[in-house]
Amino acid sequence: MRILILSLLLTSQIIFAQVKFDADFESGNLNTVTTTDSINYEVTTVSDIGGRWFYFRITGVKDRFIKVTISTSDVDRPMYSYDNKEYVRFTESEAPQRNVFQKTFERDTVYVAYYTPYTYSYLQKRLAEWESSEYVTLDTLGFTEKNLPMQEMILTDPNYPDEQKLRVWIHARTHPGETPGSWHFDGIMQKLLENDDVIEYYRQNVIFYLYPFDNPDGVYYGRSRTNFEGVDQERDWNNPDDQTSAAVLLLKNRMIEINSEKVLSVFLNLHSQASPYPTFWIHTPGSTSDYFYRKEYQFANLEISDLPYFVKSDYSESNLQDYFPEGFQWNNYGDQTLALTYETPYDHYSNGVWVTNENLFEFGYTTVYGIAEYLELSHPKHLILDNKDAIVNGQWNISDVGLEFYSDDFYYIQSGNGDNSISYQSGSIESGVYDIYGWWATNDGAASNAKFMIDANGNQTIVERSQKIAGGQWNHLSQVELSNAGQINIELSDDADGFVIADAFRIIYRGPATSVKNVQVAESFELYPNYPNPFNPATTIKFRLNKQEKVQLRVFNSLG
Repeated sequence: MRILILSLLLTSQIIFAQVKFDADFESGNLNTVTTTDSINYEVTTVSDIGGRWFYFRITGVKDRFIKVTISTSDVDRPMYSYDNKEYVRFTESEAPQRNVFQKTFERDTVYVAYYTPYTYSYLQKRLAEWESSEYVTLDTLGFTEKNLPMQEMILTDPNYPDEQKLRVWIHARTHPGETPGSWHFDGIMQKLLENDDVIEYYRQNVIFYLYPFDNPDGVYYGRSRTNFEGVDQERDWNNPDDQTSAAVLLLKNRMIEINSEKVLSVFLNLHSQASPYPTFWIHTPGSTSDYFYRKEYQFANLEISDLPYFVKSDYSESNLQDYFPEGFQWNNYGDQTLALTYETPYDHYSNGVWVTNENLFEFGYTTVYGIAEYLELSHPKHLILDNKDAIVNGQWNISDVGLEFYSDDFYYIQSGNGDNSISYQSGSIESGVYDIYGWWATNDGAASNAKFMIDANGNQTIVERSQKIAGGQWNHLSQVELSNAGQINIELSDDADGFVIADAFRIIYRGPATSVKNVQVAESFELYPNYPNPFNPATTIKFRLNKQEKVQLRVFNSLG
């Protein structure tokens, strides 16, 4: 960290002409600043392997236009703040090209960063808040080379025995400049600590081992991808102990300790990438196994199914390497652990929506539900019905081919006259409004008119869906209301124009039943860009309401 004072006359006596750049605070990153006219500035960063991260303060800029080029980064519309708390993104005109921002600032002091910072001090504030929960135990595994603590949270319901609980490990900020990963992690914590029946059920059945900063030294000292010593800790998991960074050694030993009690079911490695889309790094079957490869896709599909910012074409594949933490887990525990790197972007998603802390929180929320659905945790208010729950009538076939089906396999049957059926029953659930979703694997020979017959306490609905499209995701079928406690039954038959696929269903409680339907127009809503576009049978239309509303969606062609 260093302070650079620049003046048109290059003399400290002419203080009215000064513009001052500095990064003399935690996570700050600034190397050099040069100018020829006190309007145009060129900035370089303290670069490590990536060199992307910057975070600095400029003073003396009120009502002054300046243009800054950060020559050692690749930022697309960085963030700025007048109070170092509330950050906003430069507009397109204020950041007309990569690595450049220009603006007449309204205040004397402004902070500028690649993305909104998530500092060590801010983490300590959040840890104090989270630790106040009865479900969180905060501990220190040890200390880094710069004597910062490696902090661990264990989140579970202590009123239930640990022996039968599943184990999940989530860590973030191995690469310290990847601050979106911390906001993603923050969203996970928010969801896990909600006062909610479904989340409480997850806490009763899972122990979450949570590591918000894998690289506190790098975060504190403003590095991009390394610790203070210049080590990329992401690639430090296969070295001898005496050649391993302190943070990784502490994490590795802790992982061994946890696995010796019960092997982790899920391990998530949160990162961020410069590419304008999120991704999962799915490991090829050649470097793992066909089974593991399929389970990775199943997990990824569950994770993104309710996210408007993530589509399957965003996925990435790579060979699993020994030096990654996933490689360490694979080499020691094989396919017992679903281990994946989950990356969020800094700028925008593939649907064009710009990244904000708020939509990164949404990644956190869906991460929790995706993990639970992958682990097949089913609660009466978030029910998962799969093949084990099916009542089969007729000669249905079972398959485990492909990457789109849920759990271990799925049922299918040739087109027929309706004599062969399969049904899924919720069991007794409380009165209320429920959304019903179907999951299937696509097939070119699949029916374009599969009929889902939904019965909610005698109120029947038939919904037709094409199973040629929209596979490997939760597809909304209908919303039903149980005025009294009862059962929801979902049935499929072979009465269709192609293969009928029966895989899994999800039933989610949305609120209490109401006998009086007051029709009100929503005061505000957000409609997301359609994807794919141009509009076609696979296009998903997604919107967000500020509160639960009844929705009627009409889609018109070009003729109205």
